[in-house]
Amino acid sequence: MRTDNGPRRSAPGRPAGPQPAKRQAILEAAVAVFLREGYTRASVDVIADEARVSKQTVYNHFGDKERLFIAAVEGERERVAAGFADGSPYALGPDGPGTPGPYDGGDARAALIAFGHRVLAVLLDERASALRRLVISEVARHPSLRPACAEGEPRQLVKYLAEMLGRRTDRGELSVPDPAAAAGQFVALVVQQGLHQSMYGTHPLADGEAAAICEGAADLLVRAYRP
Repeated sequence: MRTDNGPRRSAPGRPAGPQPAKRQAILEAAVAVFLREGYTRASVDVIADEARVSKQTVYNHFGDKERLFIAAVEGERERVAAGFADGSPYALGPDGPGTPGPYDGGDARAALIAFGHRVLAVLLDERASALRRLVISEVARHPSLRPACAEGEPRQLVKYLAEMLGRRTDRGELSVPDPAAAAGQFVALVVQQGLHQSMYGTHPLADGEAAAICEGAADLLVRAYRP
């Protein structure tokens, strides 16, 4: 019989505290179920079954379906952004953001065009695009899901581009007084046109469409900030 008032210890062989592997399994299952069933029809029971955990484990990690959905959306954004981390085929630089990388060579226009294509690759990732459309379709009926709409531009890419514009300004190639604002404008322009012309990711952009988007944005920025 327990007589002290101290904290309970975990049962032998049972890990205590958060379990990242289970959390990730739940998020993966949640994305699959939400995309297949929609937000309203998706149930925590089905998500738990697909994740091979108990329903209570889902609640322990996320509290309720609403918070699970928001976490799943955020997880997808992180997954796509991770594709641009050091060591991936889409890495921004040899040592990650903040260091010279493949967009520091050549002239500014060519670098910006190549960077724009990279932004489109992030934006139009198939699974992330499908989840974005689901958020848009559900938020009017479920206003509590509004935090899932707070997407904005891909922050990691904006930060990297701002640093690249700053380096080109230091070299005298461009004259950008506020690199962060210019980077946000460039990425926002590519994102807006990419979403519109792909009908929110429902069909892939043709090579010519993607090139026109990236070239137009690059020309605009170079003309605006030419020394």
